[in-house]
Amino acid sequence: MLTIREFKDPLTGVVIRALGAGGTNTGHNYFTAMTWLSDSRHLVLYTGIDEEKKGTCVKANATDGTFEIIVDRMEWGRGLVSAQDRFYYFDGPEIYEYDLRTGASRTVCSLESGASVYGPLSITNDGRTMGIYWRADDEWIVGTVDTATGSVTEAVRPSFAEPYPIANHAMVNPEDGRLLFFAHEGKTEHIPDRIYMADADTGEMRNGYRQARLDTGEHVEYVGHEMWAPDGEHLYFVKYPQSPLKPTGIYRVHKRTGEAEFINGDYAYWHVALSPDGNWAVADTIEDWETSKIVLIDLRDRSSRLLCEQPMWAQHPGHPHPSFSPDSRSISFTLADEERNLWVGVIERGD
Repeated sequence: MLTIREFKDPLTGVVIRALGAGGTNTGHNYFTAMTWLSDSRHLVLYTGIDEEKKGTCVKANATDGTFEIIVDRMEWGRGLVSAQDRFYYFDGPEIYEYDLRTGASRTVCSLESGASVYGPLSITNDGRTMGIYWRADDEWIVGTVDTATGSVTEAVRPSFAEPYPIANHAMVNPEDGRLLFFAHEGKTEHIPDRIYMADADTGEMRNGYRQARLDTGEHVEYVGHEMWAPDGEHLYFVKYPQSPLKPTGIYRVHKRTGEAEFINGDYAYWHVALSPDGNWAVADTIEDWETSKIVLIDLRDRSSRLLCEQPMWAQHPGHPHPSFSPDSRSISFTLADEERNLWVGVIERGD
C-alpha cells in the first residue's frame, strides 16, 4: 500500500493529497501521456524509482493507496493510459498493452531488429492509433501504430542536420490518426524550427509554426513542451521566459493554418497540459530549479490562478509535469518532500 499524506500548501492554502512511499521516489506519467484511468480515481504510477529511473509500475487507488503491480521493473515515462483503460508501454523495439480492467496483456507490435522506441507515447481519443518515434539505421523516424493489428506506418524520416539531428516527442492528433506533431529537438535558443507536422498517409512534413526572426536572421522565440488540445484543433506550447521576443508564456497554433494565439503569460511557464473537457490548462513554472508553481488557466477567459508552490528536482523524473484526470477535476503532479524524495500530488481543481 502507498502512503497518503494530506497537507495545505503554505502559500495558497490549497489541499494537496500526496501518494508515495517514505524514503523512496514515486512519479506519474509525462504530462502529455494520460496518467489516470477513466474513473478519475485510479492512476498509473511508478514507485520505488532508483538512480536508473526504474521502478515498479502500479495501478494505484488515489483514495486509499492500494495498488496492483503492472510491470515489476520499468523505466519512468515509458507508458500512457488510453481512454479505454489500456496501458501502453515500450521496451526496446516492442510495444505492449496491459488491460487495466482485466489484467490481460499482449504484445502490440515489434519494430525491426535493432530499432528502439522512445517516449513519450501518444494515442488517439478512440484508442485506435498510437503516435510513436523510434531510432533505426542511425535515423530518427516518426510514425503510427494500429493498436488492434500492430501494423506500423512510417510517416517521415526528418533527417535534421548536425548538431541537432533528433526528431522526437511525436504526438498523434487525438482526433486525426493521420496527423502527427513532432519536435526538432535541441537547445531552444539554437532551434528556429521546433514545431513540425507530418501526414502519415502522404509522408508530407511541414513547419507548423514559423518562429519569428530579426532582420539579421537571429531567431527570437524559444519554444517547446507541446501538447495537442483534446479536440485536435490546436497544438499548445510554451514560449520560454528567456525568449527575446515578448510576450512569453502559453500559446497555441492551429493545426492547419499555423496561426498562433497568445493565451497567458502571468508566470514563467515550463510545461502546459490541457484538460479533457477543453476548458482548462495547467502549467508548472521554471524559476530557481528548487521549487515550481502549479498554475491553473481558464481557457474561456484566459485568466490564471496559482494553486501551489512545491519543491521539485531539476532532473527527470522530478519535474512537476502537471496533468488532468479524465473528468477534468483533478490535477496530478510530482513534488519533492523535505528529504527530497518524490511523491505524486493530487489537487482538486475547484472553480
